[in-house]
Amino acid sequence: MEIWLIFAITTCIAGVVLGFTGFGGALVMAPVFLTIIDPVTATAIILIVNAVAGVANLRAVGAETDWTIARPLRIAACIASPIGLWLLNAVDVDAVRQLVAGAVFVASTGLALRWRFPFSIRSRLGNAVLGFSSGSLFGIGGVGGPPVIIGMLAENLPALVTRATLLTYFAVVQTFTLLLMVLQGAVLWRSALLGLALAPVYVLGNRLGLRLLTPERAGIFRKVSIGTLFAVAGYALLPR
Repeated sequence: MEIWLIFAITTCIAGVVLGFTGFGGALVMAPVFLTIIDPVTATAIILIVNAVAGVANLRAVGAETDWTIARPLRIAACIASPIGLWLLNAVDVDAVRQLVAGAVFVASTGLALRWRFPFSIRSRLGNAVLGFSSGSLFGIGGVGGPPVIIGMLAENLPALVTRATLLTYFAVVQTFTLLLMVLQGAVLWRSALLGLALAPVYVLGNRLGLRLLTPERAGIFRKVSIGTLFAVAGYALLPR
């Protein structure tokens, strides 16, 4: 019961962060989940809840999505996601946990310091590099957001457009990666049932986050979101 409560609370917080910012859902869940269950199961659950929420969001955010960025980005990511899935099964469990926690910590630092890449996500090279690296990371713990998030935030697009583009991109790539895991036989019944049970909690948190995005709250919630990511990364990096 205690473990289920940890899953539910973490998933709800992740949903709120995702709904408000368009990112951070998997980055909140992965470090916590990986301290409780194995990487393959954690990745499957994260992809399931994100796929459900992503499909539910598509109609609401489709019109605000910048498709000139999202279309080529998702192609590059879908090509690369099998690489991440291969690494998930080939790399030591503790190494995966540390890699995921480290990725979340680096992403949090980059967001806090407003890092920028030397190329634009709109360019062919930038879009391909960021999409490929993101897709690979989606296969390892479902944390493919950081490269694309930093690339999108560097464009200074309206908040609603940035959020919509990220949500659309994540919905497609995470669903595709989940289907690959199913075809590989990596999604067990336990993972599927737990993911489906947590999906409504995630969607409810997501809906709350979507309603919270107003211009006057943007600065506050950016700080809260980044602070949350730092907290879960620090928790995951603690010695066990």
